[in-house]
Amino acid sequence: MNTSKIRHPLNTSLAALLVAGGLTVAPVSADEHAEGYVDDSASSVVRNNFGECWHTSSWSKDSTIEECDPSQVAAAPEPEPVPPAEPLRTVRRINLESDTYFAFDKDELRPEGQAKLDELVAEMQRAQEPRLQITGYTDRIGTEDYNMDLSNRRAVAVKEYLVGKGIETDIIETTAMGERNPVVNCEGKSGNDLIQCLAPNRRTVVEFSAFEIIEESPQQ
Repeated sequence: MNTSKIRHPLNTSLAALLVAGGLTVAPVSADEHAEGYVDDSASSVVRNNFGECWHTSSWSKDSTIEECDPSQVAAAPEPEPVPPAEPLRTVRRINLESDTYFAFDKDELRPEGQAKLDELVAEMQRAQEPRLQITGYTDRIGTEDYNMDLSNRRAVAVKEYLVGKGIETDIIETTAMGERNPVVNCEGKSGNDLIQCLAPNRRTVVEFSAFEIIEESPQQ
């Protein structure tokens, strides 16, 4: 038995009296019964002369219909905001290579090296939480202890230049590697030929890392 078509006698009688008194009825879906509202036998909600729907004693907010009580209908919840993409730390290596930046057996930066570091300073000022790792190297000419000290002085020279340009000293770390990890070996050479051949090993490596916001492409 289809119970949705059964009408409460009180609702039917009251609806008839209200309509007889000049009240109006508002149609609802033919397949629905407006629970909590006075309706007539045609499933139409009865309204008073002010256009307000009549409630029954069983009316509650859960039975509210929008055409009668639009202010009582809960608004659709706002969509949850999409959290911003997590910042990722990216690492980029900058090489200060060969005698272009340090002369043989020297730890003073040349103008070309200073210009390269000036570019790095400008980039660091735009970065989020930058970090620098500076590693000094030498060629294999000289004793191991001497070369370790020279590589340290070269790394410190780069750090001091950057600090002088306003970079905070506590975000910079220096490491001395001496003659380890050579780029070239130059076997069979000596004198000036050996010095020239070993030039790529006289380097200082600057590793610059910072957080970078990665924007994801919108999903299709």
